[in-house]
Amino acid sequence: MAFPAEFLDELKKRNGIVDVINSYVHLQRAGSLYKACCPFHNEKTPSFIVYERTESFYCFGCGAGGDVVSFVMKADNVDYVSAVEILAKRSGLTVPVDSGYNREAADKRKRTLEANREAAKFFHSQLTSGKYKEAADYIDKRGLRGAVNHFGLGYCPPGKKLFTYLTEMGYKPKELQDAFLCTRYNYDIFENRIIFPVIDTSGNVIGFSARSLEKKPADGRKYINTNDTAAFNKRRNLYALNFAKNSKEDFFILCEGQTDVISLHMAGFTNAIASLGTAFSEEQAALMRRYKSKVVICFDGDAPGRAKTETVIKILSAADMETKVISLPEDLDPDEFLKKYGKERFSLILKNSIGQMDYRCGEILSSFDLTQSDQKITASKKLSDVIAALYSPVEREVYTIKYAKQLDITAESFKSVVEQKHIQLLNKNKRERDRQILRNTEGYGDTVNRDKIRNTRAAYAEEALLGIAQINPDFLIKAKNEDRLCGDDFKTTFNRRVYDAMYECAEREGKFDISLISDRFTTEETGRIMRMFINRSELHDNGYEVFCENAKTLKNEASPKPAGESVTFDELRDLINNKKK
Repeated sequence: MAFPAEFLDELKKRNGIVDVINSYVHLQRAGSLYKACCPFHNEKTPSFIVYERTESFYCFGCGAGGDVVSFVMKADNVDYVSAVEILAKRSGLTVPVDSGYNREAADKRKRTLEANREAAKFFHSQLTSGKYKEAADYIDKRGLRGAVNHFGLGYCPPGKKLFTYLTEMGYKPKELQDAFLCTRYNYDIFENRIIFPVIDTSGNVIGFSARSLEKKPADGRKYINTNDTAAFNKRRNLYALNFAKNSKEDFFILCEGQTDVISLHMAGFTNAIASLGTAFSEEQAALMRRYKSKVVICFDGDAPGRAKTETVIKILSAADMETKVISLPEDLDPDEFLKKYGKERFSLILKNSIGQMDYRCGEILSSFDLTQSDQKITASKKLSDVIAALYSPVEREVYTIKYAKQLDITAESFKSVVEQKHIQLLNKNKRERDRQILRNTEGYGDTVNRDKIRNTRAAYAEEALLGIAQINPDFLIKAKNEDRLCGDDFKTTFNRRVYDAMYECAEREGKFDISLISDRFTTEETGRIMRMFINRSELHDNGYEVFCENAKTLKNEASPKPAGESVTFDELRDLINNKKK
């Protein structure tokens, strides 16, 4: 166990789960529960539930679940010990030093963050030293001189200088390789590049983006970004969010690159952010939603920029972000536009940014000659596809009437097409959900319990046992003493791990609490454990007799299925009926 049970009890008492989660996402009371749109995946209808009585949470959409520690781990993308330290600091508690916890993962993250901090200092000192004219000239040419200190810009000189500097400080080559600072041959990964440190909302240097000074880099990459490390995941972070989250504006300006962001900040638009060398992700949209509910997309005005805008709009809309778009002229990026026209002109186009639906529909209309009948028909088909996907009937009607006029067709005929497609889309989504439920029942795509697909009956009996045991942990001890159940009876590796952890907890503490074992599981695994608990909590009979019936099923009746063999409809019906017992 990571920490003493008494300490964890006090930690949870001082950090009520409703108060903590409410500081990340707005919770609404629903009877004895609280609900919200999940902060971990995109949704419009709330499926994220907080149970104040049991100090737990669960999302029926994505399966995230656990206690307040699990929530902080997932929300802040930190390990177990770091989450405990965050909550302890929040409530004025002192973390026990000798907890008996294997701190390997926590120490690796800490060491990576320390190496990043020292690397950032080194890069900055090299840029400001005056020794590297080419780097200084690039900064001056791009107009970044005023941002060097504020954004911690730097330069990595060639010749393994960073490696030498950090190893002399005591860092081991393997540590620097794991931090994505050096190659396995001990060369500096970012050499001869301008460095843009990536800083998280807590002020930690978690990674770097590096721009080559060579016109044709030997590896062909203009930019290199830190790979995923113990401290960094590019899908879960945003450049300059540490500054932009504190902007007085109630919206973000989302750009493509770091230079665009810096130029906007220097011009006074301190709410600008950018993704980090990867396709914009749902995790980044959810991260934005934690701080602001509105965003203006400001990508390059060229064809790739417009294509990327279309993709990002869909992700942001799914995250329930109010989204608008700036269309920059002459294929300019934000940095080029500011240099050419100034911040007053940018303020004007920012003020006149258009809604994402008008942008998307406008892009479609601009691609066709509406004086030609065949092109008008094709344009109307594409527009109807976009409008039909809107959830709100009011929105569909508004855009149907508006674009029927621009197509010069009757609103009635256009509305008929839109509504027909909307119904088809609803039916398609329902069929897909039903197929997914069936696949989930069989265990396909289960990344938490990979053995489930080959042991479907056994897995359901195991889940019932573990769900009941969370409600009545003394059943575990009683069943073991009566030789009714032990760890070797479990057919799936994950559920066996859960049983072993729960049994040890019940034997040692005389009770069960998810906090007492969550240090042994990932956040995804903790969510699965919570789902077992939720499923059984909704049923009336969770007595010892039902527990023993499932133990008997597990011991005597479960038989593995070969990988890839599907269960029959009758088997599925039996599984569902057994699950209700």
